[in-house]
Amino acid sequence: IFSSFEIELPCIFNSGLLLKKKSSKTNLILFTKWDRFSRNAGDAYQIINTLNKSGVEPQAIEQPLDITISENKMMLAIYLTAPEVENDRRALNTFYGMRRAEKEGRLMGRAPFGYINRSKEDGRKYVGFKEPEASAMRWAFNEIAKGTLAADQVRQKMNKLNKITISRSAFHVAIHNPLYCGNIFIAKFQDEEAHLVQGQHEPLISQDLFDKVQ
Repeated sequence: IFSSFEIELPCIFNSGLLLKKKSSKTNLILFTKWDRFSRNAGDAYQIINTLNKSGVEPQAIEQPLDITISENKMMLAIYLTAPEVENDRRALNTFYGMRRAEKEGRLMGRAPFGYINRSKEDGRKYVGFKEPEASAMRWAFNEIAKGTLAADQVRQKMNKLNKITISRSAFHVAIHNPLYCGNIFIAKFQDEEAHLVQGQHEPLISQDLFDKVQ
């Protein structure tokens, strides 16, 4: 199929083949189907044009097309867009599934400092306390609420007393995370405003303490 792999063009294929501009006898690239050539129609057309200008013809073994024939360009468009549509639909389904789970009060993603991701026997995921980080964060919230030390001073003292490490930026994000008082933040989406829902996890601190720290 390839007379030489020395050929290289300014593009990278999904298959991992890197081609740079270089003299070569290669004039044909074969792959099984067009969705293995690319799963993005815009990128695919750009690559095809680049290959054609270099005298290289891309061709699918199981979906052969002579793209010099105008009518076949419509079929090529279907072959190239179908995988992209499938990817978009899969991503959208995943997004809606995660948003639905969040509205049910389940944390999706990595647990914050003081919590840890766990799984139940049925495979359902949840977050639970992780020590000594959980107790350290509870102490930190109470210290900040007293108003005698700045937040970063509390962080430094917490790190030293508990022999743990949390960065200044991570600590700043943590003390503003409503998950610690039992809530899950639902981001704004389309016409739905951002809001909080009660989480299924055990809160680390009370709502009153969280509000005081804010």
